[in-house]
Amino acid sequence: MRVKQIATAGRRALTLAELLVASAIMVLIAAGLATLSATVHSANTYAHGRIVCAQHARVALDRIEHAVENAAVSEQFPACLVVTEQVGSEELPHTLVVWSPTATAANPSGLPLVKELAIYAPDPAKPSRLTEFRASNNANVVPAPSNVTAWRTLVESLKTSDTTEKIVLTDRLRTAPLSGEWTSNLTAAQLRGVVRFHRLVAPSEQQWAEYKAGTRAWNALAWPLDSYRTTSGTRAIACQTELQVVAGHMASAASTAVPFFGSAMRTHELAR
Repeated sequence: MRVKQIATAGRRALTLAELLVASAIMVLIAAGLATLSATVHSANTYAHGRIVCAQHARVALDRIEHAVENAAVSEQFPACLVVTEQVGSEELPHTLVVWSPTATAANPSGLPLVKELAIYAPDPAKPSRLTEFRASNNANVVPAPSNVTAWRTLVESLKTSDTTEKIVLTDRLRTAPLSGEWTSNLTAAQLRGVVRFHRLVAPSEQQWAEYKAGTRAWNALAWPLDSYRTTSGTRAIACQTELQVVAGHMASAASTAVPFFGSAMRTHELAR
């Protein structure tokens, strides 16, 4: 009992200075843990957003590239066509038309039917949605590729028709205003989805027309890799795609978007 009393008497409480130092150390540790937690959360959110963007972009690009690579093709209609929208002095190349019949093409050596087309463009009613449009009941023959006005009228009517089938490829396409700064009060008609298509054809339609008219020699055509023979030549049609996808659902010009790029090629023989 005596020993216990002596041991107890030898103890002392923490001084005020020691308590303050201990408290300061605990505060520093807590602040460090909070900063670390916030950093980890921010990094996780960033990585997750990029993964989601890549998934959405890959689905859209794969669908478009598959359609182009397997498109029907003829001398009159080389696989696909980019239809632009005239906005002031600018032309927006945000609509791609692909000759993509679900069965054998009705006019394999001529022009496609409207129901054989797959149209890729932002939905006018919701520009953040990159959409595939099809009009499976429209058996009309499409205009010639050189008739820009007729094509603009056709694609706009199909995109806004209630009878057109729509498949949404992504709903996270970045949108931007036609003019001025982006605000949350802008309507769908004032916004455009940020997607761009570019088509390259070799030999071009103009060169082929010149050859047919007798003003350009066969061997003077721009054959890819000089791939031509005495009886035929290989024409190449390449389609390049750029789209911008946002990590969240706020697909606006105010959102940080990630650009993605894709390309596809279709070749066919032109007879001399």
